[in-house]
Amino acid sequence: MVIPAPPLTDTEHAPRRRSILDRFYFLAVIVKGVDGAVELLAGLLLWLAPAAVHALLSGIVNEANEGHTAAHLFIASNIGHLDSQLAHQNSTFLIAFLIVHGVVKIALVYCLLKRFHRAYPWALSVLTVFLAYQVYALVTTPTLSMAIFTALDVVIIYLVWREYRELKSHVARPNVPARSDSN
Repeated sequence: MVIPAPPLTDTEHAPRRRSILDRFYFLAVIVKGVDGAVELLAGLLLWLAPAAVHALLSGIVNEANEGHTAAHLFIASNIGHLDSQLAHQNSTFLIAFLIVHGVVKIALVYCLLKRFHRAYPWALSVLTVFLAYQVYALVTTPTLSMAIFTALDVVIIYLVWREYRELKSHVARPNVPARSDSN
């Protein structure tokens, strides 16, 4: 699968060769955008149609219970637990978190893809706050998936910082072409 290079902006005067890190950055930002859209949709569904969410989760549990492998039972157990938690707990915080988190991620992704250099410090700050919450969640209720997502977010923060550093130096010296490494 070929990953397209990030679009050039008006601040770039000369085309540059995209490194593997540049392509990974672009892919990571796109994944963050999709993740933000999914969180926003989930928050809105929990808020506006909680019965539909319950029906969807129940259907997934029933489907998974029909399989007899360990993976099917694992999925059924975890999704059933999630459905039970959503049904028996006040989900106001979760709904607000998902909606706000989703909107912020989508806005940040838009700004990062447009390469608005003033948005990068905000993006780094927000991503670091989200990372701090993930580390807290990882410490209090450790799971393998949370550890993986936390590690990936550390890499994404580094890539955003790297892109910002390059963009900042390029904006400061507009006649200098952007880096041309091809790692």
